Amino acid sequence: MILTDLLIEHWGSTGAEDRLIAALLLGWSLTPEDLAAYTFLYMGERADQTGCIVSYNTMAEGRQSVAPTLKKGALTVNPLSWTMDGAFVPADKNLGAVFFDEAGVPTTYSHFTSAQIVDGGLIVQPENVDLVTVNGSHFPEGVYHAFDYSLFFENLKANIAERIDAYVP
Repeated sequence: MILTDLLIEHWGSTGAEDRLIAALLLGWSLTPEDLAAYTFLYMGERADQTGCIVSYNTMAEGRQSVAPTLKKGALTVNPLSWTMDGAFVPADKNLGAVFFDEAGVPTTYSHFTSAQIVDGGLIVQPENVDLVTVNGSHFPEGVYHAFDYSLFFENLKANIAERIDAYVP
């Protein structure tokens, strides 16, 4: 939300706008109305697109209505296909989720979850739900906001490199 607010409030005043490779606004949502109001913002629809926004909110199937960061009509980019269509993308496209233990040591889990955009939410089916369950969380059960980056960490890392390579100043 803060990054979105910064984009909206300061776009056009920094002189760096033409150098935006991509704004990863994971865990927040934008709607068609938001993009109509701020015509300089647009969603990414390809893996190599630059100057765009990538946004999604992860959750279990049927949890869209209780996800507090998911606006009605949210536009979503699937981090396994880098498209905005509703196609189911299987877990074998997931290069790796990354989770940290109590000591801060990361563990990577290849093919951890599939992803599909349904009613603006990014529906995931983690192979181990215990890894995405936070006891005493401020978010409802099945809303994986705390893991929006972790679930697709390796895909995000690879895509950032792809977008940087595609960037032409």
